[in-house]
Amino acid sequence: MSQSIGKIIKALRKERNFTQEELAEQLNVTPQAVSKWENETGMPDISQIIPLASVFGVSTDVIFGIEGTTANDEAIKIIGNANAAKEYGKLETYLAAYDKIMEGLKKYPTNLTLLSSCMGLGLALSLPENGWLYAKERAEEIAAETIRQANLIISYSKNIDDIMRARQALLFIYASRGDYGKAEAEAGQFPVRSDFTLYSNTARINEYRKRYGDAVVDLCNDNDYLLQYLEDNCARIGKAYYNIGKFGDAITVYETFFNIIKAIFKGDKFPPYHDFDSGDCYLLLAQARLATGDNDKAMSSIEDSIMYWLNLCESFEGDRIEWHALRQSPFVKETQQALFIEKSTLKEKLLKKLSAPEINSLRKSQRFQTLREKVNSFNY
Repeated sequence: MSQSIGKIIKALRKERNFTQEELAEQLNVTPQAVSKWENETGMPDISQIIPLASVFGVSTDVIFGIEGTTANDEAIKIIGNANAAKEYGKLETYLAAYDKIMEGLKKYPTNLTLLSSCMGLGLALSLPENGWLYAKERAEEIAAETIRQANLIISYSKNIDDIMRARQALLFIYASRGDYGKAEAEAGQFPVRSDFTLYSNTARINEYRKRYGDAVVDLCNDNDYLLQYLEDNCARIGKAYYNIGKFGDAITVYETFFNIIKAIFKGDKFPPYHDFDSGDCYLLLAQARLATGDNDKAMSSIEDSIMYWLNLCESFEGDRIEWHALRQSPFVKETQQALFIEKSTLKEKLLKKLSAPEINSLRKSQRFQTLREKVNSFNY
């Protein structure tokens, strides 16, 4: 055992925010008994081990401190099995994946790999704006667990990226619940400037070393993230303009975003910085155009969105579309981010895109029906 049972009980109690009195009540023992266990002046009776494990939501191996030495290897396997259960568009499969990771956390309750994976999936399942991925029936339970996991990551991790992701998860959950004071406190933990990044700073070091090839890779990685950040901000500011009735400004934001991307990549073949879930600027542009009564241009935006993907499929052999082949601009082409989309999931994603409520008024048009037929007949 790497730790005594007393130390393990104390750590698990604090992680779950139990007082000694609360733990004692759940186990039907005295607070003094719990205190003796934690101070190592006494040991829990063997009959208490299973109830302890149950209260903490862990396996008895954790109580005995015999998790083994391959926790992270097992964590990766658990996450791999969970991810294999997911089917895009089917909430129940994502809940099954979440439950698999939660089972893993019973055995490895402080494993940062499992905590980070579970927190990310839990965040997606607990936010109402996530559409089909919102687990309405279990949202409160999952949100509470996600808050606990985020706080554990902040406490245990020494990786600033993991910590900031955890703080962002807390910010999202608090804001979605209307707990704006806590959300603003988390926002205050983030840097003001967008150039305080790993890649920007390692590029600076490589410039001093005169390792200019390495600096190019660093800065291409940074630019790739900045373009994703630009897309996210354009989607959000456009939606904000739309929600205050400034439809013309929203249209200008989306059109300018696409003009910037096309200027960088010299044409229409560019990485999908307008992705399916974080904010499709084509669909948002269509929504804003519909608000101005310009149905023809709104339909053109939908056609652009769908045909972008269908044309990409035709230009790629094999089972998936690889982002690196689309990063041909010197702004990003040396990036090391290896992203892709499986063609087998594309048809379902495109049909869901055509089902977006923002474009309901276009569904009866002939152009819309023709576009839907193209997607339905799509075979990779």
